[in-house]
Amino acid sequence: MEPDLNRAEAHIESDPEPELYAIDGAVPGEVLSEWAAWLDRSPPHPGDHIATSCERKSLSIPEAAAKIGVECADITAVIEGRAPMTIDLALRMEAAGWDAAEGWLQWQTEFDLAQARRGSAQRSPS
Repeated sequence: MEPDLNRAEAHIESDPEPELYAIDGAVPGEVLSEWAAWLDRSPPHPGDHIATSCERKSLSIPEAAAKIGVECADITAVIEGRAPMTIDLALRMEAAGWDAAEGWLQWQTEFDLAQARRGSAQRSPS
């Protein structure tokens, strides 16, 4: 499964946070539905960001794995969304000159939270 290298960037550009405003103390229905749709979006997995970073740095996956100091299979699992971003991987990437570890872990947290919310909503009785 090839990662979609443009998905992370397209998500950021196509999903601006909607403005929430009140008119006479009421929030218009269209604003509420836009806000709900924005909250329901699916943030990209951190693996999408790794794939995008590799592309920007002109690194193959094996080259990136060697630079970070992990097995190629391990980073491939994250890129494909089969494994989460771990603290160890985030710290290794930071040490290799990639983004700060906090940023990588924040992307994982946003992804996990969205997945949990979606699962919770599917389990809730209507």
